[in-house]
Amino acid sequence: MEMQLTDFENAAFTVFIVLLTRVILTFDLNLYVPLSRVDANMQRAHSRDACAKGKFFFRRHMAPLEEGDDGFGIEYTSMFSKVANGQSEIKSPGTVVDEEEKKSASVGAQRRFTPFATGSEEENSYEEMTMAEIMMGKGDYFPGLIPLIYAYLDHINCDSATLQRISQYLDLIQKRATGELVTPAAWMRNFIRNHNDYKGDSVVTD
Repeated sequence: MEMQLTDFENAAFTVFIVLLTRVILTFDLNLYVPLSRVDANMQRAHSRDACAKGKFFFRRHMAPLEEGDDGFGIEYTSMFSKVANGQSEIKSPGTVVDEEEKKSASVGAQRRFTPFATGSEEENSYEEMTMAEIMMGKGDYFPGLIPLIYAYLDHINCDSATLQRISQYLDLIQKRATGELVTPAAWMRNFIRNHNDYKGDSVVTD
């Protein structure tokens, strides 16, 4: 995590990351995307104003679909399943899932049966999203990370005082994601470029 300018900002991102790990573990979410897309995200993150204007690859469906959802009943075989589950063979995509087999599997093993969106291909498991969409949700199929954190806090019956403080932290992150609040990099860049002593020569004096 990049160091922020204030203690409040550092606390906000630290709390967000810790809560997100609890969400992933408690709801058994699957956030896998191909490593090539992770590399692409890192490259995009270095672009100017990437937080507010950029798009990043992120998983469309983090949990098993329910009946009636687009893609329900199509078997999902992760690119990692062969190694993770010691399989010698991977079933071809599009195979209808055997319900008895699905019910008998453990929570972790059920990820092997989690369907993609229509198409049943690995490329359909993720898509490009803005940071605001990743944080706050997109359409009716991706809830967003911040709403998931609130769902977790409700799940553990978080007390009102703690919820109030966490809400302040999450509000900061939401505003950063939407561009309502600039990032530290943007703030420093604007401060230098608008300073009376700066000559536009990339030289920052004492």
